[in-house]
Amino acid sequence: MTRRELAVRGGMLAGAAVCLAAAVLLAVLALDVLRWSGALEDGDVHYGVAAEDARWVPSTRLPASVSRALLGTGDDVRFREALRAFRLARLEDATVSDPQLAIARNEAQARLEAFVGAPGDPERRSRAAGLLGALGLARLVSETQQRDVLLQYTLTSLERAIALDPGNGDAKLNLELALQRGRGVDLTEAAGGRNPSPGGRGSRGAGAGDPGSGY
Repeated sequence: MTRRELAVRGGMLAGAAVCLAAAVLLAVLALDVLRWSGALEDGDVHYGVAAEDARWVPSTRLPASVSRALLGTGDDVRFREALRAFRLARLEDATVSDPQLAIARNEAQARLEAFVGAPGDPERRSRAAGLLGALGLARLVSETQQRDVLLQYTLTSLERAIALDPGNGDAKLNLELALQRGRGVDLTEAAGGRNPSPGGRGSRGAGAGDPGSGY
């Protein structure tokens, strides 16, 4: 066999190896993509039972970011993670001296702010901004320092929620509560989602939809 023939055969074998590797890679990627649907559903179920255990990222052979980018599920996961952080912030707890609670609320605020500030579905961003307002209302009940700054932050968040989605009734209700607070009227409760679900849009007490009901 001549050198040329050997070179041609070698090239063909190399090409076949590349095609085989590509086929295997595509097959693995396809399996990873299929795992995402189940991961979101399972995560929503866990969220409804124990929010702290909820995870929405599947076990994948390739880095999860690859199939996530292909499907465009990044916003779905980030939104759910923001809702989980908000729920774990325990708005019903009026304790002011628990450092872990302060950390949880700061995390919730950071995740929600990041979601609101990123491009994406305006209704979802409105919901996140409304939850920021609800978090501000809860803090107004339990915190005593820089209340004027906190009140303004709360009003701004709720106004932004309404601007993003004029149909956001929870944000409108909470805005009225915040305005009452600004006028010195006692604030009895922060309506707006102490237990938001990753699915439903919420109603009068935010996120009243059933866990896992989808977007």
